[in-house]
Amino acid sequence: MDRIGLIASDMDFTLLDEHSQLPPGFEQMVLDLEGEGILFAAASGRPLYTLEKMFPTLHDHMAFIADNGGVVRWKDETIYESRMPVEEYRAMARYCHEAGDVGVVCGMECAYVEERYQQYDRVLRKFYTNITYVEDLTALDVAADKYTIYLPRDNARAAYDDQYGPGFGQRFSVAVAGDCWVDIMNQGVNKGSALELLGRRRGLSPDGIMAFGDTYNDTEMLTTARYGFLMSNGSKDLRARVPYLAPPHWDHGVMQVLAQVLRQGGLVTPRDFTPAH
Repeated sequence: MDRIGLIASDMDFTLLDEHSQLPPGFEQMVLDLEGEGILFAAASGRPLYTLEKMFPTLHDHMAFIADNGGVVRWKDETIYESRMPVEEYRAMARYCHEAGDVGVVCGMECAYVEERYQQYDRVLRKFYTNITYVEDLTALDVAADKYTIYLPRDNARAAYDDQYGPGFGQRFSVAVAGDCWVDIMNQGVNKGSALELLGRRRGLSPDGIMAFGDTYNDTEMLTTARYGFLMSNGSKDLRARVPYLAPPHWDHGVMQVLAQVLRQGGLVTPRDFTPAH
């Protein structure tokens, strides 16, 4: 049997319900896991400042993997932070201009978006609670860990395949983060590498780590953890790449598995869960 010591979960279409709300009883679940010696980590493409606002009472009881692994924070300590060179995200902004897409420079304290795209404020602010509008991203000079492309036509997979993957994939980590998002981070930055780092800080091997996700930017995280769960509502073509399936997010699938882990005192085996393939 394996003893679980770290559990990480993506947010949208994974932990959050169909209304983008945390499931009932989540705070108590985190505290109960902590009582069993299990650390819960929120792992998201969202920035740290947004994640911390989502969990205002749990900062001392959980960890945060923000910006797809660009920042890892635990117990008020930033244990990892990846800064993107200014000239690199300026080059990405120029590329975005030519493609006609909406670019977001993900600064450490706020997101930067060009003024021409204020029409998308309601959507952007759902994920980036602090936004500064500027005239031109190619003139920006701030500390940032990620560049995000927002695609209002929900064509992120095609944009990744045709533009951003070929354009930046050789030098950066590029990931589809949802139907309308493509994220670009420094090479080697992803949720999986961040989860592995956090596991090492906890003295854990992959056998003691569990993770949940629904789409492509969760892939490395779900394959780093021995107990990696794709939500059954997730991207179907990932099923061949990850170990297990969890019930869908609208049925609070993450909470169902967490309750099972607690019932078993944190001790699990592969036979306890539904294989993904």
